[in-house]
Amino acid sequence: MPNALHQSGGSPHIRFSLSQFSVTIAGLLRARRACYIGLLALAFAPFLAASTNDDAAKASPDNFVREVLQHECQAQLNDHALWSYRETKKEDGKTKLYSVYQTREGEIDRLTAVNGQPLSSKQAQAEDARINKFIHRPSETRNEQHKKAEDGERARSLLKMFPDAFRYQYNGKEGEFVRLKFAPNPKFHVGGHPAQVFHHMEGTIVLDPAHKRLIAISGKLTSEVKFGYGILGHLDPGGTFEVKQREVSPGFWEVTLMHVEMRGRALFFKTIGAHEYEDYTDFKRVPDNTSLEQAATQVRHNTTGD
Repeated sequence: MPNALHQSGGSPHIRFSLSQFSVTIAGLLRARRACYIGLLALAFAPFLAASTNDDAAKASPDNFVREVLQHECQAQLNDHALWSYRETKKEDGKTKLYSVYQTREGEIDRLTAVNGQPLSSKQAQAEDARINKFIHRPSETRNEQHKKAEDGERARSLLKMFPDAFRYQYNGKEGEFVRLKFAPNPKFHVGGHPAQVFHHMEGTIVLDPAHKRLIAISGKLTSEVKFGYGILGHLDPGGTFEVKQREVSPGFWEVTLMHVEMRGRALFFKTIGAHEYEDYTDFKRVPDNTSLEQAATQVRHNTTGD
């Protein structure tokens, strides 16, 4: 993702609440980009043995979800692969295409097209300048890595709540995958704005029982969420989110879609929203020792062919 997790304007606390519960899954699945700087200590329980589809059908739905999410987190923590890929992002009425290249030092993204049109010479020069500035300012690189570490830690903390925050029911199959519905657990009580959203959300989760991996999760706010009795802000009912993941190479899984639609109001009646659509395609494994400078050259080559 360009510049880590994209956030909307408004109060930082309410802004986080608007989108963080919806990018919790995506943030966790991409958290290995931050694992290099200390998130291993936040790991869940050790790997659990893989079960068959029949075993999944016999297990209680709550325990099945808990087992798969524990395995998902541990699998991601053990996966340090780096990738290049293409990101399509919809924002401000425009569809933007990015070329992204990961390194151990950080992630380089370059805007390559807007609404299907390649960049003008002026726009391309501006991208070159932005990337060069990022590469040659170590403090910005460190700040970016630190922000991703914090995002990953928050995402991990919230996902750890998922098995307890909801009650699950089997809802059929999608081929070899198992689909479950989830609704708030009335006995779940944890402080904090993001966790508070869980009491107003229901949705569907799709799991791979053979590999114990998360395939998709989608949710919807069923009622208004008030922060500080509505004084600090609120989220409107009807907000939705969707996250998908797939195996992009044998044994390697990546987020391929994140879609968030949320609206609400923050302190002083400022209307705020989280409207995010990000699609990830064309994954290719890249060398572990790639430098930021080499990554910048690669994304420029992917854009211009030079």
